[in-house]
Amino acid sequence: MKPRDKKLLDFSRLCNYTTDTLILKHVLDSISDSLIVLSQDGDILYSNMMTEQILGYSFEELDEKGIGLLFFTNDENRDFNQIFVDAIFEKSVNSYREVDYHRPDGSIRRLACTTSYLVIDGDNVTPVAGFVALFKDITEVFNLRVLEKKLIEEKLLSLNKLAMGVAHEIRNPVVTIGGFASRIMKGMGTPHETGQYAQSILEDARRLERVVQDVQNYCDLPVINLSRGDLSAAVRQTLLQIMPKAQQKNISVNLSDHIPHDVLITFDPVLIKMAVVSLVDNSIDFSPDGKSVEVALSMAQDGVTIEIKDCGFGISANDRQFIFDPFFSTKTHGSGMGLAIVDRIVREHMGRIDLDSLPGLGTTIRIIWPEFLE
Repeated sequence: MKPRDKKLLDFSRLCNYTTDTLILKHVLDSISDSLIVLSQDGDILYSNMMTEQILGYSFEELDEKGIGLLFFTNDENRDFNQIFVDAIFEKSVNSYREVDYHRPDGSIRRLACTTSYLVIDGDNVTPVAGFVALFKDITEVFNLRVLEKKLIEEKLLSLNKLAMGVAHEIRNPVVTIGGFASRIMKGMGTPHETGQYAQSILEDARRLERVVQDVQNYCDLPVINLSRGDLSAAVRQTLLQIMPKAQQKNISVNLSDHIPHDVLITFDPVLIKMAVVSLVDNSIDFSPDGKSVEVALSMAQDGVTIEIKDCGFGISANDRQFIFDPFFSTKTHGSGMGLAIVDRIVREHMGRIDLDSLPGLGTTIRIIWPEFLE
């Protein structure tokens, strides 16, 4: 009889099971969580098959070395070990905790842990025979929770930046409109000056209309709709749309495609095209006539990159931290919302933007988002 089966037989006798031991074994091994039964002294009486998959130790290893050698020697598992300490020494059970567990292979899993008493019924007494510990792997759910929290925090930050940008953009026009309107109402100034006041009011009113339209465009960004598709084809189509502007400035736009032709990528074609148009358009604006804009597609095992490089004058260190903020622009004419929209699109893809820029040497912007190959 194998050691694990013998322990199971002893365990079944201890609990006065009348069902067949083999049936009990199949029932416990069918559980999708790790189940460990401990004696009052902390000796392992039993562990099911999922324990090896979740905790990384077979029953034979647990039986031979015990929880002391396998778990307590790893300081990184202090919170995990405390579950056993509380159950065995403090008799603290019926508790639920979520802890990080460092497996022997170096990976980290998030576990939901529950403990309970193991008692023997009989003669109106229920002496404690040991403890049962149940460990559920909730790593994926936990990661989704963390990601959701991060996205919420980023959305709140974006809304705050947008609100500050709107407040900054409308402050001066509103003050100007109010001041000139007051002069007109009081009949101050000559007819010529009154006409100038009215002209200033109209210009600032148009400016406010543009701000409203820019905010509307930002808010009307389509909800992300991910699908598997040909990223290379989508980028090529996008570059064709912007080619007339590049030709007018005598700018060449070159594409280097390092994604295998048979590989499909998860992305939103509409949003990615909007981002590429905005970035390439921006690069053309800042590149001197006769220069080029380089676009490159590449991917690694865990991510996809769209890189856009221009030959412009670069971005100063002072401006670099603000270029993706709403209404910030280094152009003479421009709302400053284009890169803010790009930033939002990238975050919707759960990605990031990297930027390299040196004054006089051009700027390189990379859109990077996770993509796990099948």
